Amino acid sequence: MNSIVSWAAILTLFLLNQSLSEVGADLISDSCAKTRNNDLCVTSLRSDPRSASATDTKGLTRIIYDLVLSSATDTLAQVKTLLNGATDPTLINSLNLCSDGYTSTIFDKIPNALKNLDSNVIVTAASLISDGMFQAQICEKSFSSIGPEIRTSPITDKNTKVIDLSDIALRLTASLG
Repeated sequence: MNSIVSWAAILTLFLLNQSLSEVGADLISDSCAKTRNNDLCVTSLRSDPRSASATDTKGLTRIIYDLVLSSATDTLAQVKTLLNGATDPTLINSLNLCSDGYTSTIFDKIPNALKNLDSNVIVTAASLISDGMFQAQICEKSFSSIGPEIRTSPITDKNTKVIDLSDIALRLTASLG
């Protein structure tokens, strides 16, 4: 008799766990459907273990903000590495512009966006995320617009990731208001 009760309890827990997993997956799919880059959104959220415990789009949006912050931090580290070895004045100017923009994004824009998101000041949160995305766009364009020669950005992949994640964050934020 005890083994039947034990098996029933295990089966119940298994079914409950499956139901919760499906709800989480539906939340991610439904939330990411509101973005332009559904695949990146779903992949990014599913790769973050915190997504499994998110109960609403706002929780997933917060996770995306953190992913933008992480990506911007990685990009700034790459910019600083490139600056250490740079000798071309035009490249140094572009990298300094990127460094300033990413520093602002990391230490001002995203932390304040998170505070506003948590306080339900959605318009301000969206504006700050948009500002951070704009900084990454300026960084990318600076390589081809500063100086007499058109240069290729050495950090296009990193800038693109920040821009794409920021766009996802912006669209998720907009869906909250």
